[in-house]
Amino acid sequence: MTKELLSQRKVNSFSTSSSTPKPDPANPTLSLMDRISISQITTYHWSLEESLHGLVAGGIPAVGLWNRKILDLEPAQSAELVIDSGLKVSSISLAGGFTGSNEYSFDEAIADATQLIEFGGQVNAAAVQVASGPRAGHTVNHARELTVDALKRLGDVAGSNGIRLALKTMQNPQARSWTFLNSIESTLELIDACQHPAVGITVDPAHIWHDKSAKNLITDMISLIAAVQISEMKSGESAQELFPELDLMETIHEAGYQGYFDLEIWSEQVWQSDYSEMLTSLRLACQPETPPQFN
Repeated sequence: MTKELLSQRKVNSFSTSSSTPKPDPANPTLSLMDRISISQITTYHWSLEESLHGLVAGGIPAVGLWNRKILDLEPAQSAELVIDSGLKVSSISLAGGFTGSNEYSFDEAIADATQLIEFGGQVNAAAVQVASGPRAGHTVNHARELTVDALKRLGDVAGSNGIRLALKTMQNPQARSWTFLNSIESTLELIDACQHPAVGITVDPAHIWHDKSAKNLITDMISLIAAVQISEMKSGESAQELFPELDLMETIHEAGYQGYFDLEIWSEQVWQSDYSEMLTSLRLACQPETPPQFN
């Protein structure tokens, strides 16, 4: 059913030029290192300013912003720091909660998301990550209706700010606090119901690895992929050792995705590590000569 929807759906071209890596005409593909972004969730204990300085010093080209870090300062000050850093912004986390599970009303969730999208426009973010919120006592159909209504409204705001919305899929048990969308197919069906060019999807290769049917959809849904989130990273001296799903990252790249691969790691072990050492190891493992499909 989902594959049929994707084949029938006409997706308008929608991209943000300022936060998408630019292919070199003489070398049309990019190295993996050119495509790595580090979410501020991964560098949990760094402040906004520390994370920006740390990524620049570590040779990382892009940052995934976290609204908690943004709100530690006045929005204008946060925006100025991001712009002055010269880093690209792969995405901003996290808008949503349209089902009322976090004690916010629907209108309050829309207002908060609107502010985050407008901030994204100021810093030329490529996407804003969106989680629908769990069912929270609603029927599945009502939760879907609330989310579709929200995405249509916010899609207009995103479009006027040159941003895409990246709707997240999560598996249980983590999803219970965040979203009722537990599979790629259910997320794609909801996006299709929106019929809005600014509404896309976040994909996580680790999730696709477990959702076997999703592997066959990568090529068909490539125009809908607004962000790629990497949630699993291991230690190692090569990209293959570092990223357990490197082959799926390559598949997404080869299908036509030109955005960043954003490392968003929820791990106490990573949070307690030396972030500068982690970035150095990442850079060394992702040198252009290491992963052949990316150079």
